[in-house]
Amino acid sequence: MSNQATTLDHKLALSLLESFNAQGALMAWNARLTSMTPGACEISLPMAQNVCQQHGYFHGGVIGTIADAAGGYAANTLLIPVSECLSAEYKINFVAPAIGDTLIARGKVLKAGKTLVVASAEVFVVHQGKEKLCAIMQQTLFVIPKESPKVDAG
Repeated sequence: MSNQATTLDHKLALSLLESFNAQGALMAWNARLTSMTPGACEISLPMAQNVCQQHGYFHGGVIGTIADAAGGYAANTLLIPVSECLSAEYKINFVAPAIGDTLIARGKVLKAGKTLVVASAEVFVVHQGKEKLCAIMQQTLFVIPKESPKVDAG
C-alpha cells in the first residue's frame, strides 16, 4: 500500500489551477479541471458547437487535446513548483464515437523520471448520465525547469 498523500498542498493546487487557466484552447472550450491528486488529474469538457465535428460527435482533435492535458497535469502534480512538463509525444486510440453531453479525461502518471514522465489517460463520454470509454492515450512528457514569474520592466 502506498503512503503517498491523496491530496495536494493548497499552494500547489492553486499553482496548477493558475497554469490550467492559462490554457487558451481549453478555456475557449470551457474545459474545467475537476480533480487533482498526486499523480492524477481529471478534466471535464461540456458539449458545444465549437468542440464537435460535422456528425455531432466530439472532435478527435479535441479528445486528443484534453487527454494530453489530463496526462500533463497529472505529471505536473508531481513536478511543480520546481519543474513542469511539455508533451514529447502521445498515441491515442479512439475506441467508440464520442457522442454525449460531456467528455471526461482522467490522466495518471505511470512512471516519473528526472527527464521524462510517462502518463496515460482514459477519456469517457457521458451520455444520458452514463460514462462510456471513447479513447485511450499514452504519452511521454519532457521535464523542464519551471519558468520564473515574468516581471514587467516597464
